[in-house]
Order: sequence, then C-alpha cells, then structure tokens
Amino acid sequence: MTASWFRRAQTRVSGADRCCWPTALRFGARAHASVRRARIRPRGDVILLDKLHAGVDAPWRVLVCVCLVIGLLGAGSARLAFDPRYQTFFDADDPQRMAFEHLRAVFTPSDNVVFIVEPGPLGAFSESNLALLEFLTEAGWQLPWATRVDSLVNFPHSEADGDDITIAPLVEDAHILDAAGRVRIERIARAEPTLVGRLLERDGDLTAVAVTVMPRGDPLATSQAIMTAARELVARAKQAHPEARIRIGGIVAMNHAFSESTLTDSVTLLPLMLLLMLIGLRWLLASWLLVFATTMVMIAAVIAALGAAGWLGIELTTPSALAPLIIMTVAVADCVHIGLGWQRAQGSVADRLRHSLETYRGPVILTTVTTAAGFLSMNFSAVPPFRDLGNVVAIGVVLAGALSLLLLPALVALLPSGSKRPRWVDAWAPRLAGLVTPRPGRRLLLAGVALVVVLPGLARISINDDFVGYFAASLPFRAAAEQIDERLGGMYEIEYQLKADAPGGIHEPDWLRQVEAFSAWLRAQPETGHVLTWTDILKRLNQTLAEDDPDAYTLPADAATAAQYTLLYELSLPLGLDVTNMVAQDYGSVRLLVSLRDLDSRRVLEFERRAGDWLATHAPAISERHGGINLMFAHISERNVEAMLRGNLLAVLVIGALLAVALRSLRLAAVSLITNLLPVALAFALWGWFVGDVGLALSTAFGMTLGIVVDDTVHMLARYRRLRATMEVEAAMRGTLAAVGPALVVTTVILVVGFGCLALSSFGLNAKLAWITMLTITLALLVDLVLLPAWLARFGRRNASSA
Repeated sequence: MTASWFRRAQTRVSGADRCCWPTALRFGARAHASVRRARIRPRGDVILLDKLHAGVDAPWRVLVCVCLVIGLLGAGSARLAFDPRYQTFFDADDPQRMAFEHLRAVFTPSDNVVFIVEPGPLGAFSESNLALLEFLTEAGWQLPWATRVDSLVNFPHSEADGDDITIAPLVEDAHILDAAGRVRIERIARAEPTLVGRLLERDGDLTAVAVTVMPRGDPLATSQAIMTAARELVARAKQAHPEARIRIGGIVAMNHAFSESTLTDSVTLLPLMLLLMLIGLRWLLASWLLVFATTMVMIAAVIAALGAAGWLGIELTTPSALAPLIIMTVAVADCVHIGLGWQRAQGSVADRLRHSLETYRGPVILTTVTTAAGFLSMNFSAVPPFRDLGNVVAIGVVLAGALSLLLLPALVALLPSGSKRPRWVDAWAPRLAGLVTPRPGRRLLLAGVALVVVLPGLARISINDDFVGYFAASLPFRAAAEQIDERLGGMYEIEYQLKADAPGGIHEPDWLRQVEAFSAWLRAQPETGHVLTWTDILKRLNQTLAEDDPDAYTLPADAATAAQYTLLYELSLPLGLDVTNMVAQDYGSVRLLVSLRDLDSRRVLEFERRAGDWLATHAPAISERHGGINLMFAHISERNVEAMLRGNLLAVLVIGALLAVALRSLRLAAVSLITNLLPVALAFALWGWFVGDVGLALSTAFGMTLGIVVDDTVHMLARYRRLRATMEVEAAMRGTLAAVGPALVVTTVILVVGFGCLALSSFGLNAKLAWITMLTITLALLVDLVLLPAWLARFGRRNASSA
C-alpha cells in the first residue's frame, strides 16, 4: 500500500508540474522519508489550492464575487481628478517650489498666456500688424482671470513735457498712423531694452502679447477655460489678419499641454495597445477564449486599480495617467502562463485548469509580489507623480495576479472551449530546449566579453533633462516654446528677488549700482537672451526728464530722486498696469527676470551657481532669493536620482529576500538576482552609449524594470528546481526551456508591444520610460534563454542536492 501511495504521489508531483512552493519529494536512498513528508501537505497550501480551485469548481460564485469587488473598488474612480499643473511634480515643501511660490506672493504672479505673432511680409511695424497687436492687447483682457496685458503697443513710453512727464502707450489708434509715425514707433521700440528680446525680436519682426492671469478653482477646468478662450481669440484675429501666424505659449499653455498629451495618449495609445495585444494574443495563443478571458482580467484590474486610487485620494497627472496602460501590459504575463498551461495539459477542461493552477500558482504569486515591490520602490522618488504611478500600478499588479488565478479560470470554465495547443508551441519548444549547450563555458566567455564592451556605457550616463523636450513636436506648445527660445528671450527663466537692507532701501544709489552691475553681468553671459530689470526703467526716466539726452541714461544720483521717479512712474501708468510685477509693496526689494536660451538642466544649474558666486563676491549689499520653473525641474532631476538610488537598493534586497524564501535556495536566489540585474545594467549601459542623458523618467526606471523582468526568471528557476530533483542539469534545463520557454516568448512579445505603444507617447518622460523598459525586457529574454541555461549548466552540477 505504501508503494502504491508513493507511486501516486510521485505521479501527482511530476505530472502536475508542481512548482517549488510545497515540500519537494526526494528520491533515492531516502525514499521512505520522502513518502512520510509527502503524506501531509501544509495546511496553508491546501487552503490556498481550495480557494484557487473555486474558479473551477464554482465559477458563477467566483464571477459574482469578483464583479462585486471590482464594482466596489471601481466606484472610487468617480473621485479621481486630473491636475495638469507643473506644480504637481513637486512636494509642497520642495525648496525650489517654496522659493518660487514666495516670489509669486511678493510680486505679480507670472502665470500667463503668450500670443506669439509672426507678421506678414510687411513686417512688425506695418499698419496691419500694429492693428493686430492692438486687437490682441485689448481682447486679451477678455480672457478668464486676466489681470494684466503687456505688449509692444501698450508699452508705457515716457516723454517729457516741460517739467512734467507723460507716460502713455507706445501705440494708440494704429489705423490712423502714417508712415512717419510708424517709423518713429519702430525707432523707439528697437532702442528699448525692456522690449527687445522679450516682446520684440532683436533683429526680426516676431512680436509677443503676454496676458497675465490669476486662475482660481479646479486646475484642469481653469486651464481648459483659458486656453479655449485664447484659441477663440486667435481664430478671430486670423479672420481679420490671415497673413499673420499666431501661436500660443506661456505657463498656462504649458499646463494645458500636460493635459493635452494625456488626452492624446488616452485616445490613441490605449486603443492601439489593446488592438495590438488582442491580435498578438490571438496569433500566439490561437484561442479566442483565452483572448477574451485575458482582456477581461486586464480591464477589471485597470478599473479596480483606478477606483482604489480614487478612494485613496490619489490625483492623476500626466505620468500617473499612464498607469492603466502599464497595468494592462503587465497583467497579460500571468494570464499567458496559466492559459498555456491549460492548453498543454491533458484531460477535461476542469482537470486542465486545476493542473495549470497547481503548476503556476506559486510562480504567479511570487512574480506578483516582486513586480509590485519593484513599482513600490518608486515611492522613494522625489517626484510625486512617479510615486503615484508606482502605487497605482502596484495595486493593479496585485489585482491582476489575483484575477488571473480566480477570474481567468472561472471564465474558461464557463465559456465554450474548443481551444487546442498552438502549433508554434510544439515547433518551438524543442528549439528552445536546444539552447542548452554541452559547452556552456564558451557561451559564458562570449557573454563576459560582451559585458566588458557594453557595461562601460554606464560611465557615460549623466544627469540631465530638457524641460521643453518633455513635449512632443506634434503638440502646439512645443512649436511655440521653440519659437520663443530661438527668436525671443528664451523659454527658460530665472526670477531673482534682490533685497535691500530695509523697506524703502531700493532707492539707495549704492544698492542700485550693484543691481545694475548684476544686470550687466547677466547680459554678458552667453546663455542670456533677455534681462528685465528695474534699473532700466529708472535710467529711462532719468533720460526722459533730461530732454532725452543720451548721456543722461544713467541711474539717479541720490535716493530722493530715485524715490520720486518711482512714485512718478507708478502714478502715470495706464489703467491695468502697475509696478507690482517689478517692485515689492514695501519698496524693500525688486524683481529681476533673466531669460535663458535652450539650456538643459545641467547648464541651468551651472548658470545658477555662477550667478550666485558673482552676487556673493561683487554685490555684498544685496541679499537674494531666486526661483523658476526650469530651475525647479533641474533640481528635482538631481534629487530624484539620489533618492532612487536608495529605493533601487531596497528593491534589490527585498526581491532577493523573496526569491531566497520562495526558492528555498540562496544559490538560486543569487543566480536569479544576477540574471535580473544584468538586463537592467545592459539597458542603461546601451542608453549611456547611444543617448547619455538620464533625467526624471529614467531615474525611476530601475526598480520598475527589475520588478518586471524578474517574472521570467522566477518561472524558469521554479520549474528547473523541481526537475533538477530527478534529472541531470542539462536534462532539467532542457525540460525547463521546453515547458516555460514558449510562455516567456509570448509574454515578452506582449510586453514589448505594450511598452512600444507607450514609447509613442506625446509626453517625453513617459516615452523615455517606455523605451528603457522595452529595451530591458528584450535583453531579459535573451539573458534568460541564452545565458541562464549556460550559467546553470556550468555551475549547477555543484551542490546538486541544494538545487
């Protein structure tokens, strides 16, 4: 009886393709002890199998329960909100964000809509173009939440009238100006440093109208309302002036570009990815039933994960809005393993499902946990949207793993099944098994040479980002930003609050001279496109009151005169303009704005350092505080890399510990970790050779990709460990590749297709993240099919009993 029971137990263990989770049977001299150990399956394992078999034994009950859970979780999606603002990339206590918010509180906030006008052939100072600028300036006040409009036509030009001074718009009633009047206006404008390089192209005809807004309420709704009104305004302007080309830039347009890119990706990439996945699954699995069941798992996981995010109060942003696409891509892997296991088994539908569940429950659970751990490592990121992305995807991965073990079997059990094993599996399984070579040392030597050649690319990686490059060239904002950068002052701006010792101290001559010296130094820098400084206004007022004597274009001689000029200028400004965009209310500080041309984050930080050193050395009377959107992104890129190094290290340790516990072998866990780290290192090394720059997105990719690529290795080593108990190394490896290899190929193809769709994203950060992930997954398949068998064949003969 004992021998009969032993044969049944042996048949069950080997025939069911059990993973390494339960106690494995040992044969040979200790067969009798093995029988004793095999008689009792751990209670937790029995309970787990009973729960998993519920999808086979009671599919309707499982289906109803799953629908209820998904419905409850999915209800939270009504609480989801989308925030398109750039501020979402920074924590509230981020030092650069706090500095920039302080500047916005002291001076007029700089949120704006910029109309960039490229005139017709008659030029910027033609009657038609001046009339167009007048129309945009007047109509700009009609934009929602508009508080100020700046343009060439309403520029406050000062003229002396005896002992008085008159400050009026530079252009009034453009349609009645004669040629001499337009020449005079051009002469004045071309000589005005406040205009040239900011609202007027230095040596060309490009002009700009800047509308400052102070939106209140829901960020997405306000952004859409302002941009809708701005586009309607442009349409009206083009009807009257078809010869002109008008683009929309500015901070509001940038915020709207975040939401536009998200909408574009959702409308185009999500359907494309779903279509390609369905085609790929049907071709690879040859079963519409499995395609339908897998699709239901993907959709249910996405609905539940987004609902959970809503219940948790997570706001969607441009990066985190990609969570559904990533969840759908990752969810396919578990379904493919279980589905192929069902197709390749023998017996009734129920028996085949039970066999597949018993075979793959351990690896599926382990890969679910390790993948979730990889995404959870993104919580170390300094960028909140990437933390949200990691959390939402981790929730989705766990749900997808559970649904693949419960919902997938229930649907397969309920629906008509005529599925047969895909023909390509029978054709390719022997070929994959043939990857095991009798001389693994040669393959390992070649791999070592390849590593020596490729891995030095890691040293070529540098921390760098291009803020405007976040947006695809197809987005209107990108074209407007590039035009500002090339022909006006530049998209990148740094704002300085230059503070005097006390309120009213900005009138002191020595202090003003230091501000003027700093402005001159900034203008002399090669990166500088324009400098907007209060001292230019004081010098122009001094010259105007000296009957436009060119030699009088200097700062006031004493504090009293400077104070009088400030008061005179403030009282004379036209309606809608004031000095709060340049001067603090207590007259204790002024705002200086420097525009920089086409700088990446590394050069922005270098410029910031040089400017700080100059102020500390040459302007001791000035204390300063500075900030800027591009400066915020430059600093967050650096901090994010440092933070993710800690997160990645923890992810490696956690995943290694999970592998060691699950595989019950430190040696196999070490092999698995090395095998999983190699593709990530190779991918980043290749990136270093061919691209070089790593910014916000790629600094978060390590833990995420590690969590994904570990799946294939887990399935391989789990099968190898079971077969190694009764076979030689080469035979065990051949059996492993024949059994698991086809599923690895399918999942890799599907993952590459999914992330390949993400690589088409109109948002650069998401596209780069997809490219590095796609590269890593492809390399992981090569390592698992080529290098891992050679590694195990070379070293697996040692300590066979521990395998």
